[in-house]
Amino acid sequence: MNGSYKMIALDIDGTLLSSGYTISRRTRQALRKAMEAGMIVTLATGRFWGSALRIARSIPVNAPVVSNDGALIKDVYTGEELYSRPLPLELARHTLEKAQKYPSLQVKIFLKDIILFAGPSYKKAQLGRIFHFARKFTLPGFINYVRDFVLVPAESVGNLKRALSLLKEAPTKVVVSGEPEEVEAFSRELSGELGEKIYITTSVKNSIDILEGSVSKAKGLEVLSGLLGIKREEIIAVGDNFNDLEMIKFAGLGVAMGNAPEAVKQRADFVTARNDEDGVALLVEKVLSSKEHEQNIQVSDKIEFYT
Repeated sequence: MNGSYKMIALDIDGTLLSSGYTISRRTRQALRKAMEAGMIVTLATGRFWGSALRIARSIPVNAPVVSNDGALIKDVYTGEELYSRPLPLELARHTLEKAQKYPSLQVKIFLKDIILFAGPSYKKAQLGRIFHFARKFTLPGFINYVRDFVLVPAESVGNLKRALSLLKEAPTKVVVSGEPEEVEAFSRELSGELGEKIYITTSVKNSIDILEGSVSKAKGLEVLSGLLGIKREEIIAVGDNFNDLEMIKFAGLGVAMGNAPEAVKQRADFVTARNDEDGVALLVEKVLSSKEHEQNIQVSDKIEFYT
């Protein structure tokens, strides 16, 4: 680790946010100090743009944000679209057609301004999750969850056949969830048919994200850093799940959270503390300390400095 890093790109869920859907005071203070020290702070998330936007403004970040697993980059304050790589309409429609073979599958179609949900009522499903995880939520966390997942623009469209009839534009991504065996079988079938035309990743158990083949958080960071004049080796990327792997490998310093799967930790340069233990704050504080003292800390490929 050295003091030459210029940008920190953070995943949101499981990384920046605690399990109770809040950002700790210590994390906010650390990010503010990073920006005061001249660093760029941004987000690289799989979330729908509208959901990512609230988090970005609440920090507030000082750069455009990578959303939809890298498929969309927009300016947080002007709304200007800087980069977009949607899943081609014919591939999206093919995905929905194939999904009809698997009874348990539910599909979320991320358009730029709304989510179409094929399955049970979207809002009822999200409210059900709230009640399931109620013990984890403080009042601020409850409010944040409702804002980010219940009050986002979303429409329940019924079954997949109706979703197909309504899909008229290329989505940024398609999210498929259901019984584990069916999700796995569907993923294998779709990958076998479409190959490199699509990119499949995951950040939630029993759920996959399907994107255009060149899309990833790493590609999003590559585009954004190019726009900002920042070199790859000057980027710190922090994440907790498999959809973060590409950007963790891409960045000059790839950091996994302590709550990340072991396979993600093994590919990271560093492993910080868990999201419920101020892992992001601890990392940023260490980076700022290195910058302040102009230190170049020699590290091996695999170091856990917080466990």
